[in-house]
Amino acid sequence: MKKNLIRLTTIGAVAALAIVATGAFFSDTETSTGNTFVAGAIDLKVDNTSYVTSTVSGELVKSPNTSWQLDDLDGHLFFDFHDLKPGDIGEDTISLHVDNNDAWMCAAARITDDSDVSYTEPELDDDNTIGDPLTTDGELAEQLNFAFWADDGDNVYEQGEQIFLEGPISGIGAAGQIALVDSRTNIWGQENKPFPGGETKHIGKAWCFGTLTPNPATPGEGGPLSGAQARGTGFTCNGEPVDNAAQTDRVMGDLQFYAVQSRNNKNFTCAADYQPKWPLAEERPLVGAALATYDDPATCTFTVTGAELIQSDINSAANGDTICVDPSYTGGDTFPINVDKEVTIAGLGAMGDANIPGGMFISASNVTIKGLEFTDYDLIQASENAAIYIHNEVGVSGVALANTTIDHNIFTAPAGAKADLAKGIVTEIGSAVAVQATGIDVLHNVFNGWRQAMFFNTTDEYEVAFNDILNNDVGVANDGPHNGSIHNNDFESNVLEAVGVAPSAANGTGNNGLLTVNTNNFFPAGAGNNVNWYGTSVQGGFDVDATNNWWDSEVEASRSNDITEVDTEPAEVSAFPEN
Repeated sequence: MKKNLIRLTTIGAVAALAIVATGAFFSDTETSTGNTFVAGAIDLKVDNTSYVTSTVSGELVKSPNTSWQLDDLDGHLFFDFHDLKPGDIGEDTISLHVDNNDAWMCAAARITDDSDVSYTEPELDDDNTIGDPLTTDGELAEQLNFAFWADDGDNVYEQGEQIFLEGPISGIGAAGQIALVDSRTNIWGQENKPFPGGETKHIGKAWCFGTLTPNPATPGEGGPLSGAQARGTGFTCNGEPVDNAAQTDRVMGDLQFYAVQSRNNKNFTCAADYQPKWPLAEERPLVGAALATYDDPATCTFTVTGAELIQSDINSAANGDTICVDPSYTGGDTFPINVDKEVTIAGLGAMGDANIPGGMFISASNVTIKGLEFTDYDLIQASENAAIYIHNEVGVSGVALANTTIDHNIFTAPAGAKADLAKGIVTEIGSAVAVQATGIDVLHNVFNGWRQAMFFNTTDEYEVAFNDILNNDVGVANDGPHNGSIHNNDFESNVLEAVGVAPSAANGTGNNGLLTVNTNNFFPAGAGNNVNWYGTSVQGGFDVDATNNWWDSEVEASRSNDITEVDTEPAEVSAFPEN
């Protein structure tokens, strides 16, 4: 019996082995790891080696501010030359490097500014296109000539090298898309071959203030530092044909290079397939009066014509009424006219068609005076001669004036206005109960020939904007800056000062006592047409923020008689366009 049990156990073991053997499969695994696609690159880099006529020696010298090592073009300038004289010459070698694929390459250029900027007396004799000095009709671009050629890297134009672009700078934009290397052109002479990735090629560039004449040198050895200085530029520059029309003129422009892969792009041409993408032009603020924007009232509560009186209609008016002054008005009022209602007094027709030959005395809030021409003034209060006197004084109600708007008027001073110390607009003077008014807006007016175009007496919340302030002794006088803003005005030829400021105890309130004078043109800038500060600051530090104005060509010290109180930096490099 025991023997049989042993046999059964053996059979069970064999059966178990049989199950393991029949459950296995033959197999093999192979794995490929790290499969990758990597895009190639087209990375265009540029360097520049630049020479210019020395302002000291008259010899060709290195120009550090227009030379740089291999880099992107952001922040680099090919041209940055000031105080040019006829006969000055400059020469550059531009090095181009594409990393790391063969490429087609194009270029483009444009002029962004061609301005007279200002006029000197000699310039007036030769310039036949005299206009507003802030417009773009300069002559420098026509008298600066240039040439670009395929260079071998030695900074010299040599025999056998190809000039591919030349002429006056004024015409550089007309060249359009300039083909350096494309499927049809190669300025370095290797036809139908792209710019090789990983290599460097060179473009020479010469300019002359006058007539530029090629005089190619014999090919020779020499790197950038030895080339132009040792063997000249390969050009001659004759400044004799230049006249005085270009004095003080300015030219600014942009230069762009473009590279695109050549592989799988065999038919690329710069003319058909490249469109320069320039940075959006800065939208520069406008300054000045914008005279044409005046729109006379469509509805009038009263209309004054002929010998009728403005004062009579004011006396009959209710708050909120509009009194229109027809151009036929003959000025029969007894001046100054007392504006003691919350009314609008507006000229009909174009700005200034209706003439007011006397002064106005504003003694109510919410008054608007617009569209009129003021050609005289009156002795109004506190021995003040003015065309408009804003009576900023606490009356019976104990409420100061608010919301006075002087908009789109012409203030033309009569003879003797400067001698009589007459003002175009003045706020309360000489009263012990004068207080800060709110909301005095002087907008889109022309002030011409006054002793002071405007005088503000420690006035709160005033704005002087978009005015032409011309030929006055003083443009805007401030008896202490206090939350005032003077911006987008054109100050021209004021004799004593454009903006005059005296310190006041009120400086410490409101807008931290800070008078802002921003985005204005001062022409010509100088001691008589600048921002002047008198006395010692009540607050300490800058009381006038006179930054971001255009100051013609004057230096910091001439903009203020105390530059520790008036901050005039930064200054705009060019004039704001006028309305």
